[in-house]
Amino acid sequence: MRAWEVRAGALGLHDDEAARPGAGEVALRVTHTGVCGSDTAKLLRPADFALPEPWRPGHEVVGTTPAGEAAAVDPLVPCARPDRCDRCAAGDTHLCPDLRRLGWDLPGGFAERVAVPASALHPLPRGVDPLHAVLADPAAVAVHGLRCSPVGPPGRLAVVGAGPVGLLTALYAHRLGWRTTVVHRDGRAPGPALAAVLPAALRPRSAAREGAFDAVVDAASGGDAAPLETAIALVRDGGTVVVQNAYAPGVALPTPLRDLFRRSIRLVGSFSHCRRGPGDFPLALSLLADAPEAARHLVTPAGPLDALPTALTRSGPRTTRQALVLPE
Repeated sequence: MRAWEVRAGALGLHDDEAARPGAGEVALRVTHTGVCGSDTAKLLRPADFALPEPWRPGHEVVGTTPAGEAAAVDPLVPCARPDRCDRCAAGDTHLCPDLRRLGWDLPGGFAERVAVPASALHPLPRGVDPLHAVLADPAAVAVHGLRCSPVGPPGRLAVVGAGPVGLLTALYAHRLGWRTTVVHRDGRAPGPALAAVLPAALRPRSAAREGAFDAVVDAASGGDAAPLETAIALVRDGGTVVVQNAYAPGVALPTPLRDLFRRSIRLVGSFSHCRRGPGDFPLALSLLADAPEAARHLVTPAGPLDALPTALTRSGPRTTRQALVLPE
């Protein structure tokens, strides 16, 4: 089978052995894989990162099971031993010390087939387009930020960042009853078609009122600390800031700690998603089933497997996720 892999510091399309499922695994025929921004820099400049080799990326995967069922893949593979792991017992599988991830520690979905744990497969709800289902992982991240963080009862919410995770956070917040404002960089507003189906107000940073929100979710991209600085400025005294932003390792807290103390602001990290209660991933698929028009504007086909290099360098709206589409 064909698969994109980083070998000897270079990304290439290789002929590889077909995926061989182990115990408890299924060989999934990949139909769609999202091109996530977290992978882009590593794929464009693999020599700059300490990547495992060979590294096969792709963690936003949708495919067809051997039984012919369309399914999305939860990319998190915890130890799943609740008798031995307190985090897995609590449903906080994203914090499992033995966590492995599809497209990082395990071969990912930029391939014609991929072996995945059967427990990671989620059949698509009726009416969910497989193309839209590549948003299940970022939607689960969005769900997790509000469902598993101490944000209090629904009130006034600001979401900093108008990329897929930020806009999916706004969709989920609306379902929960929040009055939501998406705060974007000046000149970076979502297009009118997406804005028309988004249940949230849109404000550039320069027009967002400081201290006006009960909770703020930082869902921007973390090249510098500006998004978190914005989030802390927007939240009211006594409010909560949820950090979903995967900041680069060298980015530091942009505000004096005394300000957090004096304003009694709760600063909460929110990494990935978990399986507590009903689980973030099933709720994410339900969210996509309820919002097909919004999902349609949040993902766009990038071409077949061969098109990955073009997708990595293609300029386009930051509000959308690109997805490779593998033909039958």
